[in-house]
Amino acid sequence: MAEILAAVGSLLLGISLIQLANGYLGTLIGIRLAAAHVEPMIAGVVTSAYFAGYAVGAVFCNRLINRAGHIRAFAAFAGLVTATLLGLALYFDTVLWTALRALIGFGCAGLFVTTESWLNAKASAATRGSVFAIYMVATYATFAGGQFVLNLAAPTDFSLFALAAILFCVALVSVALTRAAQPVPVSSSHLKAGELLAAAPVAVAGCFAGGLITGCFYALVPVYAESNGRSTLEISSYMALAITGGLLMQIPVGKLSDAFDRRLIAGLVSFAFAGFALTIAPARPTPWFPVVWLFLGGFMSVIYPVCVAHANDRMPEERAVSVSGRLILISGVGSAVGPLLGAAAMSAFGVRGLFNYMAALEVLFAFFALARDFSVRQPLFKRPRPFLLLSTSFAHDLAHASKERR
Repeated sequence: MAEILAAVGSLLLGISLIQLANGYLGTLIGIRLAAAHVEPMIAGVVTSAYFAGYAVGAVFCNRLINRAGHIRAFAAFAGLVTATLLGLALYFDTVLWTALRALIGFGCAGLFVTTESWLNAKASAATRGSVFAIYMVATYATFAGGQFVLNLAAPTDFSLFALAAILFCVALVSVALTRAAQPVPVSSSHLKAGELLAAAPVAVAGCFAGGLITGCFYALVPVYAESNGRSTLEISSYMALAITGGLLMQIPVGKLSDAFDRRLIAGLVSFAFAGFALTIAPARPTPWFPVVWLFLGGFMSVIYPVCVAHANDRMPEERAVSVSGRLILISGVGSAVGPLLGAAAMSAFGVRGLFNYMAALEVLFAFFALARDFSVRQPLFKRPRPFLLLSTSFAHDLAHASKERR
């Protein structure tokens, strides 16, 4: 294990610094848009652009990685994001920011795919689970901790964007100076159109629904909070609390998904999320609000990884890479559309409409998952693998990891 960590330590440091920046960037964008009194629908377009760019990046970044190699590809993606972040700081315009956010999403997709394929290549079957566990804990902790960086400067200042650019540059230096040999690209079996949907319709529906929910939650909740006079410390604390809920919920739900049919667990978790979404009262917080918010973030975060594991259970081993790539795309599309639908609901019915919309989506998915569980029994291609920690707000970033721990 020590040898493996020595080989990928700089890579883990680099991606942790990137997650430290990502931890507050999405929230910062929402606060900045609200401070400029941007309409919720326009704010939804700007924030969803990141996920649209991510979905495109998930499809095309492998070509650059295979052509240029992991180290140069990492440098290229980090350089693209750094330049784009400085562009956000130089001039505020919603049209320009929409384009720049899409570029950031594209670059971040490349960074995470590069990192995870590199870790997978360097870890053996005996150490892969431990390596990815360390990777997930490091990125999860920095992602949650990044929320509090928002309190270092005003959201309208240049400083927070410049700090994010600095973190990406330091990450680039860390990886560029590594002494480890980069992996040799390998080919994978491709999926035919409709093949994944036919084999695991619950996984496809769940990943899309998960993208719809998380996309609008992390994009629009900061907009609402800023518009209603919440302080930056309050906003960062509650966003970090939602992420922490996701971390705490992963292992117990993961163990249940390994013990029972994952479709059953996905349906029950979705019902639980809908229940908390319907009972939460963001306009008039009660003493129980932090607890409810913690569970809301927790149940929201586990829908996607349960569905990813279910999809891999239903597909042959040689399709694992293609399955993860396809689910990243599906989740990314959902995350891009989610803020638009959520913004429409919030414009029409206020913040209560946003939470009702999210609850309704998960209830529909829960009924579908449970109906499939009770009516359709399918043979597994392989044994269910142990569940892997995945974060809600960047679960689509890390979908590759879910297939590795087996």
